[in-house]
Amino acid sequence: MKLVGYARVSTSSQAENTSLPEQRQKIEAYCQAFDHELVELFEEVQSGKDAASRPIFAQALESVKTKADGIVAVKLDRIARNTRDVLALVEDVLKPNNKSLVLLDIQVDTSTPIGKMILTVMAAVAALERDTIIDRTQGGRKAKASGGGYAYGSPQFGKQSIDTKLVANERELETIEIIRRHRKSGKSYQSIANYLNQNNIKSKRGGLWYSETVSTVYKRQLNLEI
Repeated sequence: MKLVGYARVSTSSQAENTSLPEQRQKIEAYCQAFDHELVELFEEVQSGKDAASRPIFAQALESVKTKADGIVAVKLDRIARNTRDVLALVEDVLKPNNKSLVLLDIQVDTSTPIGKMILTVMAAVAALERDTIIDRTQGGRKAKASGGGYAYGSPQFGKQSIDTKLVANERELETIEIIRRHRKSGKSYQSIANYLNQNNIKSKRGGLWYSETVSTVYKRQLNLEI
């Protein structure tokens, strides 16, 4: 088969760790092991709640339509966590074009009836898992906020939480200024990411920079100053 790969993380902080590289490695290894041709591999930093809000995913689907037999992802929730979106993708986009959805963690191929049935069940489970995580997260935040602490997850790049208060992170502010200057000079997000990595300027979690991470940091600063 000719396959288009799709890897996704939900936030820029996740993109800074090994999640995207690990997904890429698994997809490449699968295609090599089963003698499939990996036509293209798309990577995206975006929430999986709404498929319509993911431009890179839309590009991947267009590539599937014209170049491949299907799309492959490591897990179902990398494609979407909304049951309706997953089933609509298969029924409205892939099936009419004789394309397949391949998921590595459960070895599902939607070109078969059994594969479609398993996908339906897994989509419902993924939706339940997401709702459970949201419920637990909101409960934990409310408890922390009631005690006067910062309760909204990892601070965005340029800020840090000290003694339950959100304050500026001077090192990260310097990095933001570098990103601003390079972007103003016309450099692409990928070029800026390469520069930061080459100069050992670390991301929020001390990892590598990606074009999506740089884009997120830069765009946030357009509307939010510390």
